[in-house]
Amino acid sequence: MAEIKFKCTNCDFAFTDKNLIFYLNSNLEDLESILNSNSEDLELIEESLNKENSDKMTKALISGFLYENYCPHCNELIKTYVPETNELFNQEEIEKILNKEISKNTSDHKILFFDFKKTLYRDRRKILENNQCPNCENEMSLVISEKTPCPQCGASLKEEF
Repeated sequence: MAEIKFKCTNCDFAFTDKNLIFYLNSNLEDLESILNSNSEDLELIEESLNKENSDKMTKALISGFLYENYCPHCNELIKTYVPETNELFNQEEIEKILNKEISKNTSDHKILFFDFKKTLYRDRRKILENNQCPNCENEMSLVISEKTPCPQCGASLKEEF
């Protein structure tokens, strides 16, 4: 899928939405060992969505969608992971595994649970646009779009082609 570039109409803020997904790559066969593993055998992959990566995502034990935006209050890039519903692990187990893997690379993240497939696009946007920063707990949008203000100055964003 295509990347979307956003640029502020007022300041020098620019951001590229890469249409990201994530999935957990594992060499472990035993589900119990994934929960108890010191995570040496687990790898969290973050990639742009395309056919090949979509297939990998479908086969992964844990996978979902990844959104990025800057918090205008603490000025940090916040990654929001939205795992897909999973029959192998419950929500608590997914959160434990993901937190362990994500924390290897960043502390500025949020894990958000909602049934992506059963939630209407309009409702998904509402959930993502009206949320809180996991660092400073101020209100922020977890996604960037032309509907959300620039996280640096509050002016409008425009798509660049």
